[in-house]
Amino acid sequence: MKIAVIIVNYNDVDDTIKYVKKITKYEIISRIVIVDNNSTSKNALENLKVLENEKVKVIQSDKNGGYNYGNNFGIKYLESQNEKYDYFIISNPDIEVSEKAIKHSLEEMEKDTKIAVISPRMFNKDSKPIRRSSWKKRTFTLDVIHSTRLLEIIFYKILRSGEYSEKDYEKEILEVQNISGAFFIIKSNILKDIGYFDENVFLFYEEDILAEKLAKTNYKIISLNSEKFIHYESQTIGKTLNYYKKTRELFKSKMYFQKEYNKINFIQSFIFYFLYVFRNIELIIEIPIRKLLNK
Repeated sequence: MKIAVIIVNYNDVDDTIKYVKKITKYEIISRIVIVDNNSTSKNALENLKVLENEKVKVIQSDKNGGYNYGNNFGIKYLESQNEKYDYFIISNPDIEVSEKAIKHSLEEMEKDTKIAVISPRMFNKDSKPIRRSSWKKRTFTLDVIHSTRLLEIIFYKILRSGEYSEKDYEKEILEVQNISGAFFIIKSNILKDIGYFDENVFLFYEEDILAEKLAKTNYKIISLNSEKFIHYESQTIGKTLNYYKKTRELFKSKMYFQKEYNKINFIQSFIFYFLYVFRNIELIIEIPIRKLLNK
């Protein structure tokens, strides 16, 4: 097996360096490609270049086109170099994963040829499982509830129905509809067959779109719950985008996903636009409270 890791860096040099120094030692990994997604932090590319060796390559994208764009940029770079791999590991830089977890994941993929994507279960820095390690399909109803804080509170039980339970996670091999994009392994030939990652979203909904593409095939997405990885969540998004910009990017991605993959109609679209306005009104109240609590 030949495995390449794609890591998209955006203003997160310290985490990237720490992570790559560790996984470079993993014998199971053949190649690591770091894509600097046009970072605005000073000397980002130069600082990353010190990591380069026979296994590690650092490249810079021509623009910050988002998560999907950066991953495609790294994969297509390898193709341009005529480097062929059986699997790609798509990974954030702010994580920790053992070589054992990677090996076990690959063993399960080799045993079941219907597995397209697999990931250990995601935990936080306190070694507690993260609820959104995997989740069910984003239906129109669930996305409506997710649109405002008020609706999330009122219809909390319905929201939880869109997630997997702890009983589900007791299974070692859990087939899921969506899995976190922080770290996963995907078969390279399947990724190519589905047209790579959809670059029409800049941020958010990347995993949901990938799942929709895979849903049209007979392949499976698996959460390997006997293994784990830790996601430190360095909050690069939070540092880069304020609440209003983040809400806008979330809305744009939501509308693209719902129109392109859920085929919503005009009335359903109007509901989302109305709720987007309402969410911005909520932020007028919410942001000062958040700042006060952070103090």
